[in-house]
Amino acid sequence: MKIKSVIEFLQEVENNHAVQMYRGQGRMEWELIPSIARINLRELPMKYDGGWRSIEKDLLNRFMKHAVRYITREPKSKIEWMINAQHHGVPTRLLDWSTNPLKALYFAVENPNHDDTDGVVYLFSPSSWRSTAESLGEEELVLTAFHSAFINERIAAQEGCFTIFPFSRKMEDDDFVAMQDGFCPQNDVISMVKLAVEADSKEEIRKQLNRLGVSDSNMFPDLDGVAKDIRRQFGCF
Repeated sequence: MKIKSVIEFLQEVENNHAVQMYRGQGRMEWELIPSIARINLRELPMKYDGGWRSIEKDLLNRFMKHAVRYITREPKSKIEWMINAQHHGVPTRLLDWSTNPLKALYFAVENPNHDDTDGVVYLFSPSSWRSTAESLGEEELVLTAFHSAFINERIAAQEGCFTIFPFSRKMEDDDFVAMQDGFCPQNDVISMVKLAVEADSKEEIRKQLNRLGVSDSNMFPDLDGVAKDIRRQFGCF
């Protein structure tokens, strides 16, 4: 079955009412993998003997060096620094989710450039869940889901939560493993439902979501969101 309307989507959500986290993606073929895993190690200008740990440390240090000039509330932990970095496009081990299914559906349909293919919404029931970022260790051994303090308006608007991917237990095994139903990194069994969103229905679903108040300007409550909303009204994507 492919989702063709908001009502059909909500019926599927109701059928899986125990689900806690939702993530929408514009293309079915995209894996559930963190942005740091998309870095091509062979193309980096320097060698990182410590693998992904060294790369993450360098990314965060570079971000922190410059971010202190612009932030009004300094993050309290490494995890909060990662959330801020993720928010501004720096690759991290985090994957964004939402506790609101309609806001996940928005991300499955919001970009008209992907209307040529089916989108997808993942319904995830984590086996390991932390109520705050402060309860996380520096390096979790399994993929872990957690709520974050609403450290910026965008996280609040999107009702954001996260999963953090673990580093491999073996230093020589430096690949991240994409999430999928029945399996996740470090062999932790997970439960996840994958709902396809029909390509031909994306435009109509966008209109339905907009009528329900799930729009660009509400999902991105800043000037970026306002500009995105204006561009869409004039057919500029």
